[in-house]
Amino acid sequence: MTTCRPTQALARLLWTSVGTVLFVLGAIGAVLPVMPTTVFWLGAIACFVRSHPAMAERLLAHPLFGPPLKRYRDYGVIDKRGKRAALTALALSAVVTVASNRALVISMGVCACLAAVALYIATRPSQVPGVQDDEHTAADPR
Repeated sequence: MTTCRPTQALARLLWTSVGTVLFVLGAIGAVLPVMPTTVFWLGAIACFVRSHPAMAERLLAHPLFGPPLKRYRDYGVIDKRGKRAALTALALSAVVTVASNRALVISMGVCACLAAVALYIATRPSQVPGVQDDEHTAADPR
């Protein structure tokens, strides 16, 4: 039987707690279009790797969310569909923020943060290096 020192047990509890909160936020994002899923689940995976590796593997093995999570974790890739969804959600968030907030400074700050996130997403590669794009492969039979 393996025993943990109190500091190790506390660290594991903290990593598990933060991972659980991030997982729940990602699950909410899977249902609500105004919240992201992948970014929260990437954070959850990072936490679970340190505290509960089996849970991290379960997330990576998920049939719908696992492949994009693995591509981003391993290669920093966000596919075209994911980029379109994320950038659309960011644009909608900016419009809602400007329309619903009377304080110009707050609207500008939120929109600046959203623009920075959009720039980051837009500059990520869309495919794994060395792998041909499926859209081009299907269109060009060579």
